[in-house]
Amino acid sequence: MMRSILVGILVLMAAGIGWLTFDWYRGHYGGEPFGAPFTLVDQKGAPITEAAFRGHPTVVFFGFTHCPEVCPTTLFELAGWLKTMGDSGKNLNAYFVTVDPERDTPETMNTYVSNFSDRITG
Repeated sequence: MMRSILVGILVLMAAGIGWLTFDWYRGHYGGEPFGAPFTLVDQKGAPITEAAFRGHPTVVFFGFTHCPEVCPTTLFELAGWLKTMGDSGKNLNAYFVTVDPERDTPETMNTYVSNFSDRITG
């Protein structure tokens, strides 16, 4: 009987400590936004800021236009998913962000992403 009470007290203490630890981390790390303000340029030369990502479900893919296999395959699949979603996915934003901005000019990006879908912003 005494052993059951002791085990119960230990379980409650462990649960309490776990909850307090979780609550502390959530308060210190979970609620704070991360990142910094930024401005990108889309394939038409228009600026895109972090505000474009707030409040909208968003797909972001990082790659480059001279990528031989992974990038075109992924963009092709993404275009297929967007097409399959139809009107139900009209609020989903899709962005292709280059990791080679010296070669991937807005004109190059426009030509590249237009091969896949008009719903993907490059």
